[in-house]
Parts: sequence; C-alpha cells; structure tokens
Amino acid sequence: MNKPVATPRTGFVLIAVLVIIGSAALVATALLFMAQTHAAASVGQEAVEQSRALAWSGVQVVIRRLDEQREQILSGQAAQLDVDQLIIYQTPQRLGVVRVLPIGADNVRSLRSRRGSGLSAEAGKLDLNSISAEELTATGMIDRAAADAIVAHRQTLPGRAFQSVGDLLSVPGANVTAELLYGSLDEMTPMDDAQLKSGDLKERVAARLADEPARCLADVVTVFSVEPAIQQSGKRRMNLNMGWSEDLGRKVADRFGQQSADVLKQIFESGATFENEAKIFQTLRFFKTPPQEWPPIIDAFTTDEGEFHIGRLDINSAPKEALMGLPGISAEVAARLVSARDELPPQDRATIAWPVIAKIVEPQAYDKLAGRITTRCWTYRVRVAAGEVDAEYPDGAMAYPVIYEAVIDMAAPKARVAYLREITLLQDAVMVAQGAMAEQATDRDDQMPELPQQPNAERTDDSPATAPANTDSPASQPAKAHERNQRIGRWLVGR
Repeated sequence: MNKPVATPRTGFVLIAVLVIIGSAALVATALLFMAQTHAAASVGQEAVEQSRALAWSGVQVVIRRLDEQREQILSGQAAQLDVDQLIIYQTPQRLGVVRVLPIGADNVRSLRSRRGSGLSAEAGKLDLNSISAEELTATGMIDRAAADAIVAHRQTLPGRAFQSVGDLLSVPGANVTAELLYGSLDEMTPMDDAQLKSGDLKERVAARLADEPARCLADVVTVFSVEPAIQQSGKRRMNLNMGWSEDLGRKVADRFGQQSADVLKQIFESGATFENEAKIFQTLRFFKTPPQEWPPIIDAFTTDEGEFHIGRLDINSAPKEALMGLPGISAEVAARLVSARDELPPQDRATIAWPVIAKIVEPQAYDKLAGRITTRCWTYRVRVAAGEVDAEYPDGAMAYPVIYEAVIDMAAPKARVAYLREITLLQDAVMVAQGAMAEQATDRDDQMPELPQQPNAERTDDSPATAPANTDSPASQPAKAHERNQRIGRWLVGR
C-alpha cells in the first residue's frame, strides 16, 4: 500500500490554517476585551447618572425643608438644614446618600451662630446689579478703579444686569481673578468635603472661626437677592406710591383701625407724596413716632409697585464687608451690627428698625437705608454631594460621587431652582490650574531670572479657575434696571 507523502504545499496549508486559527483567537480575545471595557464603561456611566439623580433628589429635599420654614423667614429667622446627610434609598448592601457640604464664609457664620448650617444666605450679599461703584469700593474687597469698570460694564449688558457673579471674571479692566472672586484655590475642596476627608476641613474652619471676614468677593455680592413684598402676616404690603384710594383706606383700617386710616387720608390731602420708602421714615420722624413703634408701620407699607423687592440686603446675615457697602454705614457701625444681631430678641430680629431701636444707627440714617435693607432671606445657596456607600459604613467614601451647587428661590409661593450647576470636577480643575500656574511661574523664572516674579494675571472664562461652566441659561432681564421685577434664574414660576 502506498503511504501519503507530505508535500511542501501540504505543509503550507497547515501553517496557513494555524495562522488563521491564531488570528481568530486574537480577534476574539480583542473583541472580548473591548466588550468588557465597554460594559465597564457603561456600568460606570450608569452609576454616574444614578448619582446625578440622587443629587437632584437631594436638591428637592432641601427645597421641601426650606418650604416648611416660611413662617420663620417671615419673622426674621434664617432657614436651617438640620441634617448633614440624607439617606434616599437603601438595599441590604448599599445606601444612596446625599451629603450637604459646607459652602463659603456663610458656613462659618452658621457654625458660630448655629443658624442655617450648610446654607449660604444670598440676601446677605449686596445686589451686584444695583450697587454703585462707591458702595462696591466701600466693602473693601476691590479698589475704586475695578468698581468703576464693573459698573460701567454692567451698563453694556443685556438688561443692564449680570447673570452670575462669575461674569465678573470677564469684565474689561477690572482684573478680577478667580482667587479674588472665589477665595483661595486651596480651599476649593468639594470632593474632599463630599468624601468626609474632614481633617483639613476642620483645620480650615477652626482657623477661620477666630476671625470672620468675608473671604472673597463672592461672599459679598450676588445676583439672587429678591423677596416678596409681603407683610409678616403674609398679606401684600400696601403701596403708598399709588396715592389715596378707598381701597387703601379699607386695608389700613383693617390693619390699624379706622382712626389710622383717617390720619393717613389727611396726610395725602395735605399734598404729601410717597415716591420712595425714605418718605415713610421722614413722616414717622415728622410725627415724632418713637422707633419702638416703627415695626408694624414699616412692615405694612411699601412704595414699590411690583410684587417683589429686588436687591435688599439682609442685615441679619450679611457679613461686615457687605454692611459697609450700605450708604452711611462705617466699618465701626457694621462691626457693631454684626456683634449685636445674634443677641436680639425674636420680635426685634423681624424688623429692619432694630438697628435704630438698639441705638446703633440714627433715625436719620433711614433716609438712605430705606428700600435697601431687609431682615428676611428667601434665596439660599446649597451644595450637595450624592452617591452610593457601603450600608455598613454610611459615613464612608462614595462610589461615583456627583456634586451639585444650587440656588433655591422661595420668593414665590412655589419654590424653584434659580441656578444649578455640577461642580464634581471643580477640585480636579483647580489642581490642574494650580499646576499650570506653578509651571508658568517656573518658566518665567528660567527665562527672566533678573526680574521679580509677577502675579499671574491670566484667568479662564470658567469659574473658578477652569471649573465646569454653569449648565443653565438664566432668564433675560427687562431693559431698564429699575423695572427688574423678573428674577434671574433657570425657571420662572407661572402666576
């Protein structure tokens, strides 16, 4: 029998088959690896989206907690969050949690006074869209040249209004840097705060408890200062700027009695007008009304036509630097106001007359302060971090954490989110920016060793440093500043 003889062609075919099999195995392995990578990425993206949903749920919980405190706000008390961590859902192995993070210098004031921990009172800041250059300079945060540049640039904006304090970074000639606006980059550690790496946080808070200055310009100015024009009872304030009417007479009689209504009618018949709220205080002084009797009167009346007061500073929560931005308030008077307000009895805290009742300011000062101050804050900034943690370690590190910063506006009957942005990557962006600045400084030293090092004047368009931009488009403003009855924010409440 003849045996098969191997030929060169047969050997080549065997080699080709082995190569094909090997290649197929490599392709299969690569496809499997790609599939595993894609699956892992999908799982990670799904976890991030779940954390975002958790963070949004946390914002909604904050809104509900604030909504429950409207009566306290009307009486001059600050809103509070009585929890640092919320459990949104739980399984045997995992917890979905939301942590309320410290935010700004207001958090330090909250720790000291035990009011509103985790919340930053936006009404405790000066209105960036109405403050003058002189008043902005009086805060001590920037010089007059920068203040002039900011006010001049404001006039060129749509609606003559800034949409965010972050807009200050791009004001020509103002030289507002990220650190001037937001404070030391070393303190921008939201991810450390979210993961409860609290050692450094405690050190920072302890260091700042000894002194309570505003850290940065963002602690002093805002675009979210708004309040409803209502009395402590919840009824609309009575507008004296409309002149006398029988309807006004009925409302005054219901509030103060018929005799008071008759007196007010005589005042109008004498030719008096109330074109601004300063006239209310001038009338009180003309009739020699003691300051102790002012509160119910100034609570009941206004001269504003709209249903909202825009840009009034909450003297119960404002830092010293913001108070110094008020006309006629010196650094000494501002310090006395800050020192006295936490010791006020509740009935005094509710009225803007408490500085004159406490004999810190003179009655005549209200000719300039009228229409500029309040004792109620209806807008709060909050930061929340969300993610899953091990059920056995609820204070442990989060998996796929997401951090939101939001401004909650309660001026309307239905609270809304006026501002929302994700700042999850803020800390990473700051670290990159710090590294870039350090590298630039080194390059300058190498290239120009004979010159002294200059501060880095470059800044990015994002806020702060190269932080993620605001994800919302604020509502446009009316053309004239004095007609700004709409509020800046993401949504407007239909009425």
